[in-house]
Amino acid sequence: MNIHIKEKKYSIATIIIALVFWFFDTSIHYFVYGEPHLEIIPEDFNELWMRSVIVILIIFFGIYADLSAKKLLEKEKELEATRIYNSMIFANHHILNNLLNKMQLFKMEALRSNDFDQEIIELYDRVIDEASDLIKQLSTINNISDENILASIAPKSNDNE
Repeated sequence: MNIHIKEKKYSIATIIIALVFWFFDTSIHYFVYGEPHLEIIPEDFNELWMRSVIVILIIFFGIYADLSAKKLLEKEKELEATRIYNSMIFANHHILNNLLNKMQLFKMEALRSNDFDQEIIELYDRVIDEASDLIKQLSTINNISDENILASIAPKSNDNE
């Protein structure tokens, strides 16, 4: 319940402000303008209409402020998720590039050896290329969501196999 109150804090504040305005305006008319009795709801239609319009505008401002704040918070959360994602991608690139560079040592040793199976070297090259392609796909996601991330690394059907 506390979360719902925080989400509507401007609306609640403006309702309180509107009520305070209503009673303050009532008091002004009684004490300053010398009206014969304290009218919470004014008998004069013009006065009632003006107070009502002001109160409604104040309340609508609070509702608008709550909606705008909610949208702003959602955008801020999305930007934070994007920053975290980009940091993870950068760290992932760094780790995988180090790994791929170190794996080149294994390939160089395998190429030097005359008795090493060439099919394994070809498989190694395909695996390295596939890993590089997946890294590139993962780093080019524009709309960051679980579905898009998983789709970028999902196995592609290969017609050659």
